[in-house]
Order: sequence, then C-alpha cells, then structure tokens
Amino acid sequence: MTSIQLILLGVFGGSMSTTALYLWLQSREDDAISAQILTTQTQTIEQLAQMQIKLDSDKIEIQKSLTNTDLLEIPCSKDWMATNTDLLCREMFCRLQTREGDAASQDECEQISNMANSITMMQQCQKMGIQLDQCTQVVYRRK
Repeated sequence: MTSIQLILLGVFGGSMSTTALYLWLQSREDDAISAQILTTQTQTIEQLAQMQIKLDSDKIEIQKSLTNTDLLEIPCSKDWMATNTDLLCREMFCRLQTREGDAASQDECEQISNMANSITMMQQCQKMGIQLDQCTQVVYRRK
C-alpha cells in the first residue's frame, strides 16, 4: 500500500468511527430526554386524574346541596303560603326535582314560573289602575 492509500484509509476510517460515535452518543441523549419527557407526562396525567376525581366528588356534593329539601322550608311553610301563594313552593320543588333528573322537566318548571310572573304582573296592573285588557295584552306579548 502506498502512503496515499494509508492516509485516505486513516481519514475515512477516522471520520466513519467519529460519526458512528457521535450518532451513538446522540441517541443516548435522545433516550435520556425521551425518558425525562415520559416521566413528566406521567406526572402531569396523574395530577390531572387527581383533579378530575376531586371535581367529580365536589360536583356530587353540589348536586346534593342543590337537591336539599331544607331549601323549601320557608317558601313551603303555611305562613308563607298564606300571605303569598304556593307558586314559589311549587316552582322550587319542581326545580329540585329537575336537578335530581328523575321527575319534572324544565318545561314544567318554566310553566309554573310563567304563571307566577303573570299573576304578579296582573296584581301590579290592578295596583297601578291599568285596565285588565291592556294588562293582559302586555302579559301575552311578553311571553
């Protein structure tokens, strides 16, 4: 072999081994970075799962408090219904049943609410001296 061939063989061999070593080290760094990313993702997913569990349990507690019949104590008392009407009691009870999801529909509760609002408007018209025909026109236009 000539010296030129030996120099070329040394240059190519050295550059090939240097490139192979560089790629091998780079792949090890990529594996370390990938492992770190996976660890971080796992921790994030675990934290999100814990938050979701807490949200679900808090949601159940809120639904329990919204369907608590203690809220009906005042508007469904005899004194309240004697001075006012039973419409607020009916509407609140309807809304509580809607929250539980197994009884009244939202439309039924809206009908009770509309009835209560119409009665209140009619009473206000009488207090202000507005004729019943004009008042009913306003009430029906509102609906």
